[in-house]
Amino acid sequence: MPRLCCVFCVLSCLLPGRGAGFQPADPSAGWKPAPRGLVADEQRLQHAGVRSDGTSLLAFFRKRTARVGQDAVRALVRQLSVRSFASRERAAKTLVERGASAVPQLLQATQSPDAEVRRRAVECLRQIDQNTVPALVASAARLLADRKPPGAAEALLDFLPAVTDETAREAVFSAVIALAVRDGRPDEAVTRALSDEAPLRRAAAAVALCRAGVKEKRGAVRRLLDDVDPMVRLHVGLALVDAGEKDAVPVLIRLLGTLPRSRLWRTEDVLYRLAGDRAPAVALGEDEEAHGALRAAWLAWWRDHGKETDLAGLHVEPFRDWTLLVLLDEGRVLELDSDDKVRFKIDMLALPLDVQSLPGERVLVAEHGANRVTERLRDGTVLWQVRADEPLVAQRLSNGNTFIACKTHLAEVDRDGRAVFRYARPAGNEQFMRARKLPDGTIAAVVQARLRGEQYYVRLDPSGKELARFAVSVYTFGGRLDVQPDGRVLIPQMYDNRVVEYDAQGKSVREFPILQPIAATRLANGNTLITSMLEKRAVEFDLAGKVVWEYKATTRVTRAYRR
Repeated sequence: MPRLCCVFCVLSCLLPGRGAGFQPADPSAGWKPAPRGLVADEQRLQHAGVRSDGTSLLAFFRKRTARVGQDAVRALVRQLSVRSFASRERAAKTLVERGASAVPQLLQATQSPDAEVRRRAVECLRQIDQNTVPALVASAARLLADRKPPGAAEALLDFLPAVTDETAREAVFSAVIALAVRDGRPDEAVTRALSDEAPLRRAAAAVALCRAGVKEKRGAVRRLLDDVDPMVRLHVGLALVDAGEKDAVPVLIRLLGTLPRSRLWRTEDVLYRLAGDRAPAVALGEDEEAHGALRAAWLAWWRDHGKETDLAGLHVEPFRDWTLLVLLDEGRVLELDSDDKVRFKIDMLALPLDVQSLPGERVLVAEHGANRVTERLRDGTVLWQVRADEPLVAQRLSNGNTFIACKTHLAEVDRDGRAVFRYARPAGNEQFMRARKLPDGTIAAVVQARLRGEQYYVRLDPSGKELARFAVSVYTFGGRLDVQPDGRVLIPQMYDNRVVEYDAQGKSVREFPILQPIAATRLANGNTLITSMLEKRAVEFDLAGKVVWEYKATTRVTRAYRR
């Protein structure tokens, strides 16, 4: 079922110039069936014309299994730009027939400088998507794990490398975990996959056997801590740490800085929960020298405290597919689970303009109306707070400090509330509308000229020196900016009824049409989550511009983040 969420802008006073089942789980987490969700899964498959018996589900995955090498797919993609119309048509048809195996190369082709290639790639993805939408794959995987026909684990493992959507991939991982043991013995296909050439299959098999408690295979699982692929080491390390094996901790530490930050958040969460107050005061950084210093600091901590550190009771946070929302009119922050059920809500917040999920079921909230930033438990208990002048943005940094944006200045404060950084625009002729501190220490912001009302996206170095500037039209205050590693930034242009993705030089590279957008974020699966003021909803667009998820409500929601 599509998910709905509400949205809206900040209160009119913040508009310048306007009037005052079976939950998907990470392979490192356990699998728990939720039968109530299977009914919705059956309905989703029925609507798509797919039967939900075991034989039909096996056929669903086998039909979509990647059986062609990527070199052959690349050759077909190149054919999309040849002069012959007939050749382009044949190549496009063949790519659609390849199905999931063609998706990775087609996704790259959507960024091609050749307009014809981009157009055809998007159309191919749209056609493939009709039968391989992530929600359909996730539902089929959950039902296959429930039906357990012979060959189910093998079919899922064969299919796994073709999955590009993170939510669907996690659902397939969870299903493999559920199928790891058959008739009291480890499934032969799962055991065989420990040495498969595909890293995802090795990782899924190792985690499944570990989580299923197959002790006779634990040695083979441990050997994958030395796997050549860092993602395999990550998945296996988290699973073994969750099982209480200390030898996996140094493996996770050595991964710091070697993978994208989005892949390492569970590792960081585990380490900081284990270390507590003794955690090294070293930030992640951006270059290899900083990465090396971070790894060295954490390894030193482990040498000093590893023997006394107890892993019992430590639970590795799984991938959740949860959505964190801000309901402005109600002064409420709430989080929805993967079935859009409310996990928790915090009420009586004073005009919350930004929120961030933190480890340990905590949230950080910029309370504009109360002149403060608060860190709270899910029941609303305030754990930490700092005064701020009508804060627009609150961002917890990797070094434990908090970055805060107000209209008049930007600041970074430590855990004791002491300012370690403060910056205001020269001559005070511009005010901040939105901002974010990036991993490399630079700052991205939208500023507005006080007298003229003109708005600009600016990129600042750590000292405040301007590195880049181009004109935008945001209109609303509050919230972080979504800036990609390559410098691309998502800018909601509310009165132009679109979200524009700009490159680092300010050139528009992509647009999403939506009525009065107010916030936009890029998700781990490549999709884009946008909130709309007028429509009171949040919408998720896939790479082809198709709506794949939405959530509506009767009150205004200003922010939507996914984790």
